[in-house]
Amino acid sequence: MGLLFYGTQTGTAALVADAIHAQMPDLVQECKNIYGAKAADLEAADFLVLGGSTWGDGELTDDWNDFLPQLDRINFAGKKVALFGLGDQIGYSYNFVSAMKILYDKLVSRGAEIIATQIPTEGFDFEHSEAVLNGKFIGLVVDEVNEPELSKERIKQWEGQIRAALGTQVA
Repeated sequence: MGLLFYGTQTGTAALVADAIHAQMPDLVQECKNIYGAKAADLEAADFLVLGGSTWGDGELTDDWNDFLPQLDRINFAGKKVALFGLGDQIGYSYNFVSAMKILYDKLVSRGAEIIATQIPTEGFDFEHSEAVLNGKFIGLVVDEVNEPELSKERIKQWEGQIRAALGTQVA
């Protein structure tokens, strides 16, 4: 069973999460805000999609910050996790989608296998992002402020990487 959890301050991440869920309903059975979630909710899933917006100077949203200590109670060994992040590459060019790296580091330290991490940086115009490792983003990146028209195609391309990592075909 695949679950998607997102954090949001303004509701935009919820819209992107819904679009991800709609693109992969066979992989992601439920889409929920991380606010009010319990560690057991994440433990129950075979596959997770986690993400949300970068806030302020590269920080997680408040709901993710509140949930972060619960991640320390979860053994993610053997669990595959795909990450997504929203950012504003023009207004916050110096920390574009950097909050995604906070989740990445926490999950890796807890044994998660992060999948779909070969997202090209080409097509984005930003100064710096903590979410870039070895020249690639560590998850899906969308900019709903400046390029909302590209989000659907970016989600579809990312889906291909997820399906390859999970060994599944399009339903």
